[in-house]
Amino acid sequence: MPIIIRPARPDEHAALCVLFAELDRFHREVRPDVFAEPEGPARSPELIAGLIEGPGTTILVAEDNGALAGLATLAEKTIPANPVRPERRFAEIDNLVVLPGHRRRGIAGLLLRRAEDWARGHGIGSLELGVWEFNAGAVACYEAAGFAPTTRRLSKAVAPP
Repeated sequence: MPIIIRPARPDEHAALCVLFAELDRFHREVRPDVFAEPEGPARSPELIAGLIEGPGTTILVAEDNGALAGLATLAEKTIPANPVRPERRFAEIDNLVVLPGHRRRGIAGLLLRRAEDWARGHGIGSLELGVWEFNAGAVACYEAAGFAPTTRRLSKAVAPP
């Protein structure tokens, strides 16, 4: 069966939480100083439904043999104009994950292409995302899909946690 990319449905909350949990686990293992394990559901049914139903957001899912194998969350963003820069409107990919058993099959690329379609369908000419420096696999995936660095965010600890 081919991989199907489609909008998520609110009744898929439990399956979506499994996907988000994989993403959260990965980040928590590498950066426990930034990411914590939640005491209960990390994303409520209301939060998921709100992302799915928009108006300026969506969750796209990859369905592989009838099971959810990956997701991407998207949101319209607007940076207001200032004296030296015009207003800027773009779509942001906030999360993208593919379950380990489904990786290396092009699912992330399919999600990214569908994200581009979603942005174009909303009259948005730019798709952006942030990625942690430690996530070399994601960086390679995004670069292969045509994403290029535009800014670099640096941090420095100045006091003990």
